[in-house]
Amino acid sequence: MKNKIYIILASILFALSACEDVVEVKLSDEDVDLYAVEAKITTENNPYVFVYKTQVVSSDQSYEGLSNAVVTISDNSVPSNTIQLFESTETTGLYMPAENETYFGETGKEYTVSISTDGTTITGSDLLSQVEPIDSIQVHSSLRGDHRFLGVFTFGNETPGLGNYYKWDIYINDELLNEAEYLMVVNDELVDGNYVNGFEIFTDFHDPNEESERLLNLGDTVQVKQTSISEFAYYYYYQMLNQSMSGGMFSVPPANIESNFTASDGSTVLGLFTAHDVSTSNIVLIDETIESQLKD
Repeated sequence: MKNKIYIILASILFALSACEDVVEVKLSDEDVDLYAVEAKITTENNPYVFVYKTQVVSSDQSYEGLSNAVVTISDNSVPSNTIQLFESTETTGLYMPAENETYFGETGKEYTVSISTDGTTITGSDLLSQVEPIDSIQVHSSLRGDHRFLGVFTFGNETPGLGNYYKWDIYINDELLNEAEYLMVVNDELVDGNYVNGFEIFTDFHDPNEESERLLNLGDTVQVKQTSISEFAYYYYYQMLNQSMSGGMFSVPPANIESNFTASDGSTVLGLFTAHDVSTSNIVLIDETIESQLKD
C-alpha cells in the first residue's frame, strides 16, 4: 500500500465486505503515529467508534486499533443522553454499545464523541439533520457517447431551504459499492425545494467489449439508502474525493484534510465523525425488460 492510506467509513466496521465505504486519501510519510478516528451514528443502526494510530504509508500492515480507551457518545439534550461504548472482543480499537443496548440517532440533535486514551481526550461533534424520504429508484439505460450503460436514478422531494446535504449508499445484491469512485455526495444548491425527477447517482461504466467489468447484471438487485450529512461532512467527503482522483506528476502534494476531532493535548487527529438520517428505497430487480434497454 504505497502513498495512500485507506479511510474506512462503515455502518458496521467489522462487517468487512458488506458495509464499508473505502476512500483513498494520500498522506506523506511524515504523518506517522497520529490519532485517527472513524465514527458514525445513524437513525437506523447502533453507533460505532474505531480508534487507531497511523503508520508509515509504505507499510503493508493493517492499522491496529487502540485498546482500553474510554469512549462515550452524548447528545445535546438537557440533561444529555449519554452512552458508553465498549471494545469489541473481535476487533481491537472498535467500540460499540453493550450487547442488547441500543442508541440510535435522532434528527435535530447534535452528537459528541469523547475518547479518553493515554491521558489524552479526543472529541468530535456532528449534527444529525433530517433527510427527505426517498420516493423510489429506477434502473434503466443511460446513453453516454455511443454506448448505453445501466444507471441508477433517484426520485423524491428536496426539502425547501438551502443548506441540505446528501450522501447515497448503493447496494447491489445487498453489498455496498464501497470504492472511492462510487461515493456520491451533493448539496441542494441547484434543486432547492424541487421534486428530483430522476437524478443519476450511479452509472455502470465499463469497457463495452469486456462484459466481465459490469457491476449491474441481469438478475441483480439494487437498493439505495439516501442519507443526510452535515455541511462539514460534505466538504470533508468532497476533499477526499479530490485527493483520491489526483496523483499526476504535476499534482500539488496533498495536505491532511481537517477533521472534526480535536485532542486535549493539541495534537493532530485524523478522521471523521458523521451523523445520518437514513431513508431506504425500494428494491429493483434487473430483469429482461431492463437488460434489453442496452440493446436498443
